[in-house]
Amino acid sequence: MDATVKVHARRLDDGWEADLVWNGPRRWARVGAFWGTPPGSHIGLWRTRMRSVHGWNYRVGRRYRGPCLTLLAHTRPS
Repeated sequence: MDATVKVHARRLDDGWEADLVWNGPRRWARVGAFWGTPPGSHIGLWRTRMRSVHGWNYRVGRRYRGPCLTLLAHTRPS
C-alpha cells in the first residue's frame, strides 16, 4: 500500500506541459499546467466529470488561436 509520485515536464513545438501525478492506495490525483495552443474552445473555469475522473480546469488566453495557459486538478479512486 505505497504511494507513488511522478513528475512530468516537456517542451512542445508550441509550448510546454508539466504535471504531478500522485497514485495512492485509495486515490489517484493529478495537477498540471500547460502552455500553448488549446486543444478545445473552453476559456475560464469548468468542471470535469467523466466516468470516475472528477476535477477542475482553468484556462486563460485566446479561445482558438493560442497561446493560452491551462491549469487542472483531477482525482479518481484507484
